[in-house]
Amino acid sequence: MNYKTQIKMEEIKQLLTELHELYLKDNKYDEGDLLYYRINYKVMDAFQITKEEAEKLHTIYHDKNNPRRISEGYCHNCKGVNKVIPIIYGVGGKDKANLTKAESEGRLIVGNLEEIKEGAELPMFACKICKIALPKYGTIL
Repeated sequence: MNYKTQIKMEEIKQLLTELHELYLKDNKYDEGDLLYYRINYKVMDAFQITKEEAEKLHTIYHDKNNPRRISEGYCHNCKGVNKVIPIIYGVGGKDKANLTKAESEGRLIVGNLEEIKEGAELPMFACKICKIALPKYGTIL
């Protein structure tokens, strides 16, 4: 690797670090596809490289620095980083059976709207392990 290539690689690594800090500031444990591709497009634009090259560099960044984490969050109850699952509110009709099945499989939680007070913020995600709501990662009214 020559000197110019080494400098460019350092610049790319620096940009990837900055983009990860910017886009993952609310939850460093959830680099979903939308954020992953947004970071790739920023690298493509900044260094005038192809999509494939940007993806390769992004993959190398994760392999060397920190593995890409998706749909995870810190649970204070479990005192660790776990998968998060969505909480679905207002389930009715024909969807109820499918969502109840998904809930029994641990893929989501069906929230009960009858227990909610008007104007209260509802958590959108919960810890997959202990099922405690994690409002830090998003709420709805």
